[in-house]
Amino acid sequence: MNLKFKKAVIIGPGLIGGSIGIFLCKSKMASTVIGVARDKETLRKALKKKAINKAQTDLKKAALDADLIMICTPVKAFENIIRQIIPVLKPGCIIFDVGSTKNEIVVQSQKLLPKDVYFIGTHPMAGSENTGVDFAHIDLFKESICFIAKTQNTKKSAYAIVSDLWKKMGAKCVGIDPRVHDNIVASLSHLPHLISVALVNSVPDKYFKFAASGFKDTTRIAASSVEVWHDIIFSNKKAILSRIENFEMVLKKMKQAIISSQGKQITLQLQRARKKRLSIK
Repeated sequence: MNLKFKKAVIIGPGLIGGSIGIFLCKSKMASTVIGVARDKETLRKALKKKAINKAQTDLKKAALDADLIMICTPVKAFENIIRQIIPVLKPGCIIFDVGSTKNEIVVQSQKLLPKDVYFIGTHPMAGSENTGVDFAHIDLFKESICFIAKTQNTKKSAYAIVSDLWKKMGAKCVGIDPRVHDNIVASLSHLPHLISVALVNSVPDKYFKFAASGFKDTTRIAASSVEVWHDIIFSNKKAILSRIENFEMVLKKMKQAIISSQGKQITLQLQRARKKRLSIK
């Protein structure tokens, strides 16, 4: 598919948005790439990084006549952004987000947006604990998985365009029901983050000077953006609580085995975990 956009808008040109912008600018897939942020310093950095070629602090002005709009902000900002730009959206405009949860966002978009504006929920499984456009780069999405939400109301042509864009950026696209997506990421992303946070908070500060690679690797993600993760947790509350309960059950079994000196049970748990972890490509 030959993708070409006259005007692409990135709302929140940080790590993810900035990396998309660098690709759009370098590939010349978009004639104009506008970055939108409240912080002028963020926009200055995005311009310097060549993640955008125009900067704007006014959402409506930026979204006017846009062909493609990318929402790369914390998930709780989504509804407010959509409500602000609805009056200036042109028919045929495609909007996609990069949020870590999908069902709530997809449902909101179906309620809020006009029928001739097409929303596609996406979630690139890429990034790091580092945030901001300073860390953006063109290869961020190479060989990563990008989930793309698919429902009976999804516009096929818009889905194809967004999917093709992610593929061109190097991602492996997976079409998925948004509710299934939220259950998957609750297990593989959201629960591990909460466990990392709990582990850091359970250790006395005076011990940190002795922390070696094992502890640092296990807790790396606890250093991620507080604002971003606060919103993720409450936008996927039901699935996360289910995963926490399952984790508590497994941990309780291990605790009881230790209390009862059931060495065989602990060995089985360690062996099972090792086998499962080694199976991950």
